[in-house]
Amino acid sequence: MSDYFEWNEAKLGLHVPEMDREHQVLISLMNKLHVLREKKSSSGEVLTAINALGEYTVKHFADEEAYMARIQYPGIAVHKTVHKQLLAKFTGYQQAYKKDGKLADDFFVFLKMWLNAHISSVDMKYSQHVAASARSA
Repeated sequence: MSDYFEWNEAKLGLHVPEMDREHQVLISLMNKLHVLREKKSSSGEVLTAINALGEYTVKHFADEEAYMARIQYPGIAVHKTVHKQLLAKFTGYQQAYKKDGKLADDFFVFLKMWLNAHISSVDMKYSQHVAASARSA
């Protein structure tokens, strides 16, 4: 069985090793959650996986924002706003699961969108900033 979410270096790789590693951990946590749902695992196991994904997401966003500050990325304010929006949406799904014990298909659609759109477009902008800074140095 293949993973629901797959790391694609060509599409998702930022050439920022620390952030690429963290994105791969996020994918691993998302895959674990998807497998638990498919196996109809206990609500306790699923909740533990959702919470782990949420906690790691908070850590990753903080690490990413600290990195953007270090490289003096000019789009950091907008990027932080996007992070807040993603986290709020994730938290909504997390709360819904705690309430009704169901992980809707649209939760996984949201996670895929987050990976594909956020990493390959929004995150790629700070990667391009680093590359442009290196070329002009």
